[in-house]
Amino acid sequence: MKKIPYGIINYKTLIEENYYYVDKTMYLEKLENISDTLFYLRPGRFGKSLFTSMMYYYYDINSKSLFNELFKDLYVSKNPTKEKNSYYILNFDFSGINENKENKEIIESFKACVILGINDFIDRYNINYEYSKDIPADDMIKMFLSYIKGLNLEHKIYIIIDEYDNFTNAILEGNADKFIKIVTGTVKSFYANIKIYVKEGVVGRFFATGICPITLDSMTTGFNIATDISTDIRFNSMIGLTHQEVKDLLKEVVEEKDREEIYNLMVSNYDGYLFNEEATERVFNATLVMYLLNYYEAFKKYQKI
Repeated sequence: MKKIPYGIINYKTLIEENYYYVDKTMYLEKLENISDTLFYLRPGRFGKSLFTSMMYYYYDINSKSLFNELFKDLYVSKNPTKEKNSYYILNFDFSGINENKENKEIIESFKACVILGINDFIDRYNINYEYSKDIPADDMIKMFLSYIKGLNLEHKIYIIIDEYDNFTNAILEGNADKFIKIVTGTVKSFYANIKIYVKEGVVGRFFATGICPITLDSMTTGFNIATDISTDIRFNSMIGLTHQEVKDLLKEVVEEKDREEIYNLMVSNYDGYLFNEEATERVFNATLVMYLLNYYEAFKKYQKI
């Protein structure tokens, strides 16, 4: 029996350690056919980090030899897209930004995340690149992408960003001026510089997740090439769990005598998300579902909600 992936956000770990994975790989071909630059927003704890991690291993050229192992029995194993394992992945995770600090400290935290992403790229693809850590994050990404352009690499870069707006809500709760200074300054310039190299053909694809559309609206003039698919009905349940996916999951981990009761409990408490006014299938918050099932797996009973 597969284990419940509560708190697991690394796709490779999830597969290798035999955790249950709800197949969402059928959406990859749809994403490739929409646009090269995409934003996809969902509430917190919906499964965005795991989805972007899955994308990382699917598109990374260095993970090509792992494809059969990591995607066995999933939709893409029989229906691979033309862009499978064909990119250098530049991955940024902004979930670690400390949003409760002062402006300067938030900007430094943002820069630290950019440095981690660039360093991972350098190490993973054995790029000989040295740079100053003392320059602003927006200059840092511009100089790095300019250097990559000069290398004339065989493949393009796929930029994947998780929690692009992690600091937004906390800033707005206390100080709107703080938000404006940060987002319309360094952050806006950071994305504007990425836009330059999308147009130059260095960056072939861009995909970013987050929670709040306010940041996206605030930096639109700097990054007006992106398509927001958050309310596109075709992607209503790309992240999160449908009713059928929950039922299938229950068959795997819950004793038959408890399935109906637990399912009804989830419907009453976790069901209710629709991200398009014409959508009819409501979506469950994946983390909350896994939390309940993780407790059940340990104690063979469900925790009262």
